[in-house]
Amino acid sequence: MPGYAVIDLETTGFSPAKHHRILEIGVVEVSESGEIEREWASLVNPGRDIGNSHVHGITATDVAGAPRFSELAPSLIESVQGRTIVAHNAPFDLRFLEAELLRARVAPTLLPLTGLCTMQWSNIFLEAPSRKLADCCSASGIDLVDAHSAMADARATALLLGHYISLVEGSGALPWQEEHELSSAQIWPSLFASDSVRVLPRDAARSARPNGWLDRILSRMPRTADSRIDSYLETLERALLDGVLAEHEKDELVEVAFDLGLTRGGVLDLHSRYLEALAEIALKDNVVTNQERGDLDRIAAMLGLQEVDVDRALETATSRRSLAASGTTEHGSVPDGHVAALRLGTAGIALSPGDRIVFTGAMIRDRASWEALARELGYVPGTITKKTALVVAADPNSQSGKAAKARTYGIPIITEEAFARMVGA
Repeated sequence: MPGYAVIDLETTGFSPAKHHRILEIGVVEVSESGEIEREWASLVNPGRDIGNSHVHGITATDVAGAPRFSELAPSLIESVQGRTIVAHNAPFDLRFLEAELLRARVAPTLLPLTGLCTMQWSNIFLEAPSRKLADCCSASGIDLVDAHSAMADARATALLLGHYISLVEGSGALPWQEEHELSSAQIWPSLFASDSVRVLPRDAARSARPNGWLDRILSRMPRTADSRIDSYLETLERALLDGVLAEHEKDELVEVAFDLGLTRGGVLDLHSRYLEALAEIALKDNVVTNQERGDLDRIAAMLGLQEVDVDRALETATSRRSLAASGTTEHGSVPDGHVAALRLGTAGIALSPGDRIVFTGAMIRDRASWEALARELGYVPGTITKKTALVVAADPNSQSGKAAKARTYGIPIITEEAFARMVGA
């Protein structure tokens, strides 16, 4: 026997029949004797709203740049081919694997999938207070670090399997011999898993430099200047309406900058001048509050700038206010009236009574409560249409159907926190 393929999944919910999807997959290849041979893990873009972030710790932002399951299928099949699939609570994981494999049209010949369940065998091998992975690991002397991470749980399950194997070593046939033979004999489709298959481990997604989108702009910029910058500034304003630069907004900025032929230096200069305009707004009452300074620092970071640039922008804004007070004008600010349009927070969003507002995602405040408040303020909560004025999302990178339609229709998407500031809640 060639061994085992231990798998753990994090999912958007509990039932593939209800269209819940895989969010993260961890795979550990284990030898016949129970030794770990190879492992890999990746977040999975489910193409839908994710939910349950409080359980698995994964957000829509984490999976925005992750591969789809169909992209990972060749690597998965390479890992399980000829091996016995193992999971803690295998029926749960196998149901999701079947659904995703069928959706990707790469399911094996024989369904349903079979495999070895370490949770089932815990009653035989362990004296644990429950069959939960954490309790089984504790009873086996295994450290489970970062529970509810697919890689950590898969690795812990692999060690648990190795513990079981050590307990039956030398006793003849394996007690799970039938499952072993059925699963390892499964005939899988022939898919080539190349070295170029992209995986995105959870840690890599979160350690990615937040200004990587800016690098994409700069890497594509030609060196010829172009004076048409209104479009880029307008796109930047709209992207920063709620003080959050979502992944689809970064992509749009990349395309706009490229289409306009902006120079590398031109883009960074625009960002500096934009920051100066925000600093002028913050200084309008001659006081920069801690919240305003925090907003400026956060936006500067998103624009590829640093705290020292915020200090410089505030100094410049102060100087301009002094010059304006003395009747002297100064050139160099953001052009064509953009300064007047800029605001910290929810710039440019003007709601009127009767406007339709859509709420989506698992929010901190109960959605029904938000909808009730919206009605009290004269707005109309409901489903997404082309006439919707605003979408409020738990995560601006949400891939829910509502958020996807909003992007198609060009409807602003803001965070729950930004909406709360707008309505004074």
